[in-house]
Amino acid sequence: MHFFDSHTHLPDDCSKEEAEAILLEASAASVKEILLAGTSLDDIPVYLPLAETHPGVHTAVGIHPEACSAFDEASALPRLREWAKAPGVVAIGEIGLDAHYDATTAEEQERCLKAMLRLADQTGLPVVIHCREAFERCHQIIDQCLAIDHPLQIHSFADGPRELDIWLKRNTFFSYNGMTTFKKAENIRGTLRLVPRKRLLLETDAPYLTPVPYRGQANASKFIPLIAERVAQEQGLSLEEVAELTTANAHRLFRLDK
Repeated sequence: MHFFDSHTHLPDDCSKEEAEAILLEASAASVKEILLAGTSLDDIPVYLPLAETHPGVHTAVGIHPEACSAFDEASALPRLREWAKAPGVVAIGEIGLDAHYDATTAEEQERCLKAMLRLADQTGLPVVIHCREAFERCHQIIDQCLAIDHPLQIHSFADGPRELDIWLKRNTFFSYNGMTTFKKAENIRGTLRLVPRKRLLLETDAPYLTPVPYRGQANASKFIPLIAERVAQEQGLSLEEVAELTTANAHRLFRLDK
């Protein structure tokens, strides 16, 4: 089998040796491709060499809403624009809005998101979206800034059927992670049963959201098969079918077969 972790991160202060071990463990678990989602000007330079030198490792470049208070468009955008041309870069992200935490203001988040979406529009790269408790405004800004057919990934999708239906009017893919295995996450399993198979992706969002039965440990791409098992159960598919389907979807979203 060939799995694709469509959204993951390395732990903070991860050494080169630790990164190599994480990638090797993933490959041993049949997770042959991953996307390292950039969140700031600090982690992107760590991810770029890995994407350049490791087949199957891809990355996205962008500023996470929790990192946007330090975002200076004049100095950051030229770096991001140059990084977007680097080998292995397949998307702009992780970007979006987060109303759950108050480390940054709504105004800071929206300013940063609009700048990142302009970059996505200019480069034509797909967009990896973080949208937490901010659907209405996030969707509105994306509608204003991007063509309706511009490819999007809503990572760690946790909204309801209404939001799913609205996102589906755009060229949107939805990635599901370890939350699908949580006992109290029936709302997430509910949309997982509804999402069209051609729009479905797997992710870990490591090192967070570790699936059952390993909650309490750091998450890693090697746990994708556990997530895939629950996805298979909810979608009425075999594990092999989920692996093939979600990998093909990730290739289509990130344009890896061109």
